[in-house]
Amino acid sequence: MERLEGSERRTLIPPERIVESLKLSKRDRLLDIGAGTGYLSLPASKHAGRVIALDVQLEMLRVLAEKIASNGARNIDLVRGEALSVPVVANSVSHVLAAFVYHEVSDPDMLIAECYRVLGLRGHLTIVDFQKRETPIGPPVEERSSPEDVMSSASRYFDLVERQETDVFYSLRFRKR
Repeated sequence: MERLEGSERRTLIPPERIVESLKLSKRDRLLDIGAGTGYLSLPASKHAGRVIALDVQLEMLRVLAEKIASNGARNIDLVRGEALSVPVVANSVSHVLAAFVYHEVSDPDMLIAECYRVLGLRGHLTIVDFQKRETPIGPPVEERSSPEDVMSSASRYFDLVERQETDVFYSLRFRKR
């Protein structure tokens, strides 16, 4: 849990900064792929009308359910499922967030295609992941993808709207064509 939510992570990867960059409104329905314990789902729920927190691990969703109960966030739906086969209806969300997931999936192009499928007209996709270099936290460098790799994969379906980078992570926000 310390690795996922500890003070070092919060300093290096501030959840509020990432959520602000999404530019959400109460009209938005956000799908958080790989939501884990709600590191980004909970702060996003203060800005979006609805948040769908998707994770493959039941234990992560249990922890998030406890946080929701104590936090009172009533606009978060928990969904167990795979990032490459999202159990969400096509064209049903306005924003997809895939934070620190891209480097984890076996087929990043399929992840991008699945995000395209669930997004409504002119919807947004934000991919946040670790820089492809040594950083104080994160997976081995050889498991990471560069922002350019992600942009190349997404270019088939999306236009890049915004690119932000820190020493530790990058955030790429795209708009569906």
